[in-house]
Amino acid sequence: MTRVGIVVVLLGVAPLGVGAQAVAGIVSERETGEPVMGAMVVLFDDEGDRVDRFLTNAAGRFVLRARHVGAHYITVDRIGYASMTTDRFEPRGDAELMRIEVPVEPVVLSALEVAGAPRCEVRPEEGQISARVWEEARKALVAEAWTREVARYRYTLLRYQRTLDPYGRAIVSETEETASDLDAPFASIPLESLANVGFVQPMPDSTTRYYAPDAEAILSDFFLDTHCLAATRDEEGRIGLIFRPVPGRSVPEIRGVLWLDSETAELEQLLFDYLNLRSVVERGWAGGEIGFTRLPGGEWIVGEWLVRTPILEVRSRNRVRRTGYLDTGGITTRVTDSQGRVVLDSEAASIWGVVTDSVGAGPPVEAVDVELLETGERARPGDDGSFLFNNLDAGQHRLRVLHPLIRNWSVAAPVGLSVHTKVGEVAYARLRLPTVSEALAAVCGGPSNTGGTAVLLGQVMLAGGSRLGRTEVMVRWPTATGYLPPAIAVPPGPEGEPGSDWRLGRDGHFTTATARTDARGLFMLCDVSWGARLQVAVRGEPGGVSVASATFLVRLGEDVVRQSIVVPGVSDPPAPLPSSRR
Repeated sequence: MTRVGIVVVLLGVAPLGVGAQAVAGIVSERETGEPVMGAMVVLFDDEGDRVDRFLTNAAGRFVLRARHVGAHYITVDRIGYASMTTDRFEPRGDAELMRIEVPVEPVVLSALEVAGAPRCEVRPEEGQISARVWEEARKALVAEAWTREVARYRYTLLRYQRTLDPYGRAIVSETEETASDLDAPFASIPLESLANVGFVQPMPDSTTRYYAPDAEAILSDFFLDTHCLAATRDEEGRIGLIFRPVPGRSVPEIRGVLWLDSETAELEQLLFDYLNLRSVVERGWAGGEIGFTRLPGGEWIVGEWLVRTPILEVRSRNRVRRTGYLDTGGITTRVTDSQGRVVLDSEAASIWGVVTDSVGAGPPVEAVDVELLETGERARPGDDGSFLFNNLDAGQHRLRVLHPLIRNWSVAAPVGLSVHTKVGEVAYARLRLPTVSEALAAVCGGPSNTGGTAVLLGQVMLAGGSRLGRTEVMVRWPTATGYLPPAIAVPPGPEGEPGSDWRLGRDGHFTTATARTDARGLFMLCDVSWGARLQVAVRGEPGGVSVASATFLVRLGEDVVRQSIVVPGVSDPPAPLPSSRR
């Protein structure tokens, strides 16, 4: 486990209750500065008792509550990466914005060597293979328990019961029902009952009820003290954590395995069966499975679950015969967030994403929109930079960020990402706010391969500051420079309206490029070398005399040169600009 210091910045927040202190902050990667989403931040007091916990949002932010004064410390758990612990600190009454920089230390489960008969130990020591696998499974279980605890989602569950033949192969009968607006897709009974009575319990009506473990049950001290753990692998390369009850445990129990993806360290599935039942051959196999799903924001939920129990018939002389099996299960078909937005839908595709500023250090300062190019639908990211598109068809979808500054320049925003979606799944997209230079470079076909160049964007203006469109512009430069511009002369409009191309010519020792601007009065040259001097003339009509001229200089180190040419003495208003959707 890594231990790091913390950077503290004062931040005023609303006062809390007497004795309570706010601990607010941001978790970011030390190497890149990017905010870390979906990390579990846990606050402990100086005695090591957990005080509060929070899953960082898309901007890497968290808010914790310290109930008392005194020394505290924080641990940061991130699935697939090494955990870390901060130095001790004292929460202050004015609330501290803590910037916690975590190192990027991937956990590589695929490299762990699991060979021979697994050795099962209770609470294996740090460094053992089983302890390392448990640590990653624990992170997902804690996140699932926290997601249910904060109740920020509502769930729609397809519940079903299936009666199978005595061999568990053929379905004899099946019923289904949909339950909506649930607090959680799955939860077990209180831990005390499981610890004392077991996972299979007699009911007052003489029936028997089988219980499956939820995240809190597996994380509990009673479970960890009464089950041993060992690492294993399956034929698909997944790494698993076997658990089984310790010798001498006589109440009905479970044994099984937690399966994790070896590459991502993400928890996928829990398989289990029941032990310490009455010794009846006809009872057959009783057990179940729980499938885990990670939401794009880093939260974990139960995606589906199943419990299989035998159907028994008492014959003469109290002989018991198995007549079939009963499968009871549930499938999470829809997840809705606190704003009423559908995050996950089994019948449609969704895109959940994050927009950061141009350097990836946090959400944009100004309001931006994300556009789905295929439909024109737009989403306004929240304070943490997250956005959502739902009810989508499967396939490729292109996204772009509509930047106010780029829109003010009347230039089309570049496509930021192409995302592939599947029905019943949520695709994740991370977009960075494009700069004006990146938008213009995209128009030019991408950044220059040679470097040392800039994009020149010119605009014809009236003396009063209005744009003058539909005019002819000629640019000239020495032919000896060897510069030949890409064809595009007018950048596409904000809604993708096509521009026009340059017509190249010669004027003595000079190369010329001539084009007609659109209503915006814009013209552009791509890949102009640093140090270049360009002579620009505006003509009142094609081939006519010049009504204005200027010399544009491309200075060393510039990536965008924006210049205006003012036409004096022109009083007619310019043509109206095309409207721009917001």
